[in-house]
Order: sequence, then C-alpha cells, then structure tokens
Amino acid sequence: MTRIYPDHLPEIPDEPHAEDFRVVQVDENRGLGVLVLRAFKAGDVLFRMNGVLTEEMTLHSLQMDDRWHLDDPDFAGRVSHCCDPNSRLDPTTRLFTALKDIEAGDLLTMDYDETEDVLFRGFSCSCGAETCRGYIAGRSVAPAVAHVA
Repeated sequence: MTRIYPDHLPEIPDEPHAEDFRVVQVDENRGLGVLVLRAFKAGDVLFRMNGVLTEEMTLHSLQMDDRWHLDDPDFAGRVSHCCDPNSRLDPTTRLFTALKDIEAGDLLTMDYDETEDVLFRGFSCSCGAETCRGYIAGRSVAPAVAHVA
C-alpha cells in the first residue's frame, strides 16, 4: 500500500493509504479536501490520523485535548467540514470512523465544532445540510457571538 503521509512522519497502524483516499482541490471556496476512492460502511475505521503534536493551534491541526493539537497539513487537516458529517474523529485514539455509508467519489467530512473548542479561523458554512448552523467557530463559541466575528 502506498503511504499518503511524508517520510518524516513515522508510519503508524491504520494510517490512510493512497489506494483509499486522495487530497484534491474541491473548489475555490473550500480549497483542498479528501476524496474517498472506495466504499466504506457506517462504523468502519477509515484511518488513524498522523501529524506533529504541538501546543499551538494551526489552520490544519485538530484538537486532541485542552492542551495538545495534532498538526496535519498533509491529510486529516484537509478533511472538509459538514454540519451533517460522514465521519468523526476520536481525539483519544486519533481514529476517523464512518458515521454513515460512504461511497467512492464522496468527500470525507467531519463536524469541526465536534472536536475544536475554538477554530483557528471561523467561517461561514454553506455545507447544504438540513442542520447547517451557518457559521462554524468551535464548540465553545456561542452562535450569537460567532456571527459577529
């Protein structure tokens, strides 16, 4: 299997492979995203996130706990946001799991408000989900405050 992560990161169990996923340009507004290349069933483990552990939040880091962020500009940091996502990250195990069936050709999505207290940069959401919250800034940012930001 072909690695997605660069050689400077140690190989870890369950890391993503190029046969299953590809980082692609989604569009001008959303930038890069993760395209799924084969079908997964709800409940399947998709991959384990890799990266550099840091106390500093970055644009492509995911919050692991109150202190640590895992910076992953190469892959997991490219998973797109959706208010009704098809995957979720367990920060304790760093595993991404399918929340619903995912077909080849789908974009991999997660709910950023589920893992981040505060986002590096909040944004107006246009994910199209019936449950779209309209503005995403992190779970500790009150919606009324987020819209003013």
